[in-house]
Amino acid sequence: MSDPSTSSQQQPLTNGQITEDEASLYDRQIRLWGLEAQNRMRSSTVLILSLRSLAHETIKNLVLAGIGRLIIADGGVVAEEDLGTGFLFREEEGAVGKSRTEAALPQIASLNPLVSLTKLDTLEPFVGGSEEETVELLKKEKVDVVVACDLTRSLMETIDSAARKAGTMFYGAGTYGFYGYVFADLGESYEYVVNLPSGIAKKSLSYSSLSTAISSLGWSKASTETDQGGSPFRGLTRGTTKKAQPGLAIALLALWSYENEKGVLPIGGEGQVAELKDIAERIRVELGVNSKALPSIEADMIEHLATHATHFFAPTLAVLGGFLAQDVLRALSRKDKPIVNLLAVDTMGGTGTAASWGMGDAMDAA
Repeated sequence: MSDPSTSSQQQPLTNGQITEDEASLYDRQIRLWGLEAQNRMRSSTVLILSLRSLAHETIKNLVLAGIGRLIIADGGVVAEEDLGTGFLFREEEGAVGKSRTEAALPQIASLNPLVSLTKLDTLEPFVGGSEEETVELLKKEKVDVVVACDLTRSLMETIDSAARKAGTMFYGAGTYGFYGYVFADLGESYEYVVNLPSGIAKKSLSYSSLSTAISSLGWSKASTETDQGGSPFRGLTRGTTKKAQPGLAIALLALWSYENEKGVLPIGGEGQVAELKDIAERIRVELGVNSKALPSIEADMIEHLATHATHFFAPTLAVLGGFLAQDVLRALSRKDKPIVNLLAVDTMGGTGTAASWGMGDAMDAA
């Protein structure tokens, strides 16, 4: 593993108040979010895992917003297919063949010289290491938020578990063709503030881990077991179900289930569309979705996921990367309500819906 202390590109910012240069650079944001929120962001450390695609737009938005420190981790090298996924890898600068972190670092640094940068030339211990090693690294580097981009569900569950033990907030996100998702786990007791007509109100949320969220739904258990109320769609009226638009979330859960069982994503092979459709229909029934509102999962959606799950599309990366970065900033600033807790995005239809999986209700903080 690379030693983080030897790979910083700028000196970390102090923990004091925002400087005059920062106040000038972030003037618009300070007026929008407030000085306290901006100071929280500039004192934060964000770790991005995997630089393959979604990370590009996410990093751009985080760095321009003025987080304090960014750590990028990836053990791969830039390939030809990486060149079209974002601005971090430039063919004219000889990126192909370089390590992804080495190629990305100068591009990130050019966005905002006030952000401290560190690179790790491996995904270990997050991938292939122990939970104890992961917890130790997160604590050592004082990571506030870890963002896992385009990793498998099983890997995200493992990383999320370690993040909870380290007291680090977790985001898992990825795209599959024109569709994508963001999952947030901000811990058992996440506090934030909202502006109401009556003044500023303190709120709190108790997030579930990804593994808890999945197991609470019932569909991932044996077919003889029943759902214990974890489904956010069970018992909804026809109109409310249509408004909630559960189809894409269910299709994504089906894709995760397929990948978890097969070890790979579908690539449009013979029988894969039908198999993914069968999984999605089973999940739809087991989640208790109103059949009058959603009698089946859209065939075009299933076919697209089964055929393009391994493909990256620039518009989808830009849209989802923007959503992801904005919510990470919201979580760091503790201003306004973050995603609760699974956001599914359809860039073809221009829609996005969020649903709460295995979570308790929001409550006023003491």
